[in-house]
Amino acid sequence: MFIKFLKKLFRFIILVALAVSVFIHIKLPNYTKAIESEIAVLNKQLSMLSNQKKYETIIKQSVYSDTEIIKTELLPQIEEEKKSLVEQNKILLKENRLLNGHLNILTTKIIFDTKSNLLKLVKNGKISSDIVVSKKFITAFLKSEINRKTLKILAKQKNPAPIKPKWIYENIAKEIPAENTAERIMVGALGNYAIYFTDFLIIHDFTKNIQHHDTINHVCIQLNLKDMKKLYNSVFIGNKLYVE
Repeated sequence: MFIKFLKKLFRFIILVALAVSVFIHIKLPNYTKAIESEIAVLNKQLSMLSNQKKYETIIKQSVYSDTEIIKTELLPQIEEEKKSLVEQNKILLKENRLLNGHLNILTTKIIFDTKSNLLKLVKNGKISSDIVVSKKFITAFLKSEINRKTLKILAKQKNPAPIKPKWIYENIAKEIPAENTAERIMVGALGNYAIYFTDFLIIHDFTKNIQHHDTINHVCIQLNLKDMKKLYNSVFIGNKLYVE
């Protein structure tokens, strides 16, 4: 009975051994291949991580190098170019102001409307202001020998002090005073502001020194001080006056 049991046990052991042998020869290679494949994937990922680390290091070094190049080479160039552009901009602004000033001078003119009793100040093609002229000055102007329709500004003078003409001293026995002496200078004869035109036309503000005023050979248009100052500050030498 015991011997039978041993035989059965021995057979069972042999069967188990055969089963293990079959498992080892059939299943274990598959597991081994799977493990090897996973190991290969892990090695590949490890290699990729290593390469990525190298790339990051190279990029950092490159960025640092670029930053140093920017600081040491590019930034100074940019600053120099910026300064140059600022200076060029200043020059252009200055030239633009000069051009605008020249344009303002060239486009300024006066229209003397004898029918409407107005001096019309024109700037940039538009009438900027109308100045009323007394009818008596217009009448005197039209009766004068001035027959030109266009007159030009020859000069401007603040606090004009014309020289007393020599003919005043013709009937005086004493020697004629020099022009630069106080006796010859007629202060206040033309008011505070005077604009001199061709054909002896003078526009000036009202004067109380009529005696001296009448000795000056000229045709005049007199304005109140406020209007005269405005006109004086608005026109330039060379501007024209058109008579209508």
